Amino acid sequence: MIPQAAADEVAALKRRGARVDIFDENQQCYIKADAVEIPSPPWAATATDIMIAIPATYENAELDGFYVAVPLGWNGAAHPRINGTAITINGRQWQGISWHYPDGRKWMRGADNIDSHLTHCRGFFLHRGATNGY
Repeated sequence: MIPQAAADEVAALKRRGARVDIFDENQQCYIKADAVEIPSPPWAATATDIMIAIPATYENAELDGFYVAVPLGWNGAAHPRINGTAITINGRQWQGISWHYPDGRKWMRGADNIDSHLTHCRGFFLHRGATNGY
């Protein structure tokens, strides 16, 4: 099920040129962002795709964490924080990353949205300070 508010936000992002899609896989809504720029080095690529699970109750829920397309090398090895739940969607492997907002700062409806969460997720690759920094 795709929550209407999430679909509306993705449509607005697309109108602004963002490379994002929203889809339903086995009754779970996801947002996929293509070619998110990441610094190389230390990453083995200059861009990666990420995916965010969107709760069915998006209008009343918080976003937290994301998935990254794997494999994705970091400093010649696997990144120790890319160790969450593994899923396969459309034949592609994704690995969960537990990347929480800083202490005392949760994702908040009205102040945050899918766009701000994508920015937060990109911070993982930039070594920005959240509760699971490396």
